Amino acid sequence: MWTRRTVLRQTGAAAVLATTAPWWLVRRAHAARQHKLVVWNPSALAPQVDKIMEEQFHAFLKQAGVKENEVDYTVMGTAQLLPKLVASLEAGSPPDLVRRGSGDVQRYRAQGHLLEVTDLVDKMQKTAGGLFQASLNSTTHQGKIYGVPQSISPWPLVTNMSILDKAKVEPPKTWDEFIDVCKKLQQPPKLTGFGPCLGLHSDADNNIMNMIWSHGGKLVEADNKTVVLHSKGTIAGVQMLADMYTKHKIIPKGATGWDNTGNNKAYQSKQVIFVLNPTSIYAHLADSDKELYDATRLLPIPAGPAGAFEEMSTAEWLLFKHNPNPELAKGLVEYWMAPEQYRVTIEEGDGRWGPVYKNMYESDFWKRPAFQHWRGMLDRGRDFPAPGIMNAAAGEVIATSVMSRMIQRVLVESWEVEKAVEEAHQKAVTIYARHQDA
Repeated sequence: MWTRRTVLRQTGAAAVLATTAPWWLVRRAHAARQHKLVVWNPSALAPQVDKIMEEQFHAFLKQAGVKENEVDYTVMGTAQLLPKLVASLEAGSPPDLVRRGSGDVQRYRAQGHLLEVTDLVDKMQKTAGGLFQASLNSTTHQGKIYGVPQSISPWPLVTNMSILDKAKVEPPKTWDEFIDVCKKLQQPPKLTGFGPCLGLHSDADNNIMNMIWSHGGKLVEADNKTVVLHSKGTIAGVQMLADMYTKHKIIPKGATGWDNTGNNKAYQSKQVIFVLNPTSIYAHLADSDKELYDATRLLPIPAGPAGAFEEMSTAEWLLFKHNPNPELAKGLVEYWMAPEQYRVTIEEGDGRWGPVYKNMYESDFWKRPAFQHWRGMLDRGRDFPAPGIMNAAAGEVIATSVMSRMIQRVLVESWEVEKAVEEAHQKAVTIYARHQDA
């Protein structure tokens, strides 16, 4: 059985991807800087995962011959990290390494900030059945790779089955059924049916896109340049989400002010029955609320007129330029992503992330009842700009909250849905036009 303690006792070359002596051992004088390695790791929103990763970080330092006072390792919330990262890039002093998603690889690659990591990802491709194509799509540009795949996760309907079971109600298979179930089971204001993030944050963009897809809308065509957001499908999807909030009242009023932790907290405090989210919620419950952890199921997304489509998000390790010791930062990523360490992070971390290695889904961990639909969702999952692929333009659409500003226009400022969609469409057109050569 893989345990954190078992893996952290391993220190030789067997603990990393390479079969020869680690090439990243520190053997040379370093450029003058207070720290040899600066790592900003956003909180996993599951404390046990943050602990595992920090333990592995210190094990790596020991193996690499780096002293604790020679590094700066910081775990911080996303709300804190993003403005700090932007400021550091403007000042020309970013961290050496950060974990990000939401298209940031392509966005920062287009701005010239990232190191190429094709060699490291090629090694990973030869390990444990290879990597999922979606992770490669998110990191590759013109045959070169600029981010190291860290995780890949579908966005299921996170469901408190204890409430449905007590009422003898089956999980909804369509959005119309979903609305009916929420109205039947909720007990406002203590318990509301649905808790999507509707603030100006990336979770909102992803939740909104799920609704748009199920009604036949999309952001861009497969050519990655023709923006088609303004459509009957998009209007219908946004209208249904607006109706959930204003007409059916199955969404808490405060959801328009939530950040990416708001939906997590609402579910974990039993204020909502359903949310759309990756597994950070489920993993956090492993230590915080075992009863709700056991009652939680990760169910397929309800279907709309065009079908049911789960969002599939990826996260990557970004290695920035201006780094005096790039081999050290690459070595840390290689250590973290070595199957021996990575399996511990994934499985002892209670599935906070889905693994990027295909063969890791063969373990007993992924046969738990909570994950019975996971692989099916992974196989049919869509990236945010589907049928296009993640590029610098899609990354900027997310970073500038185009989709969430659209829903805020409707819910907060009382705009007509089509007017809000038209505005969002024009913003996306401008962004995609600017990035055609990026």
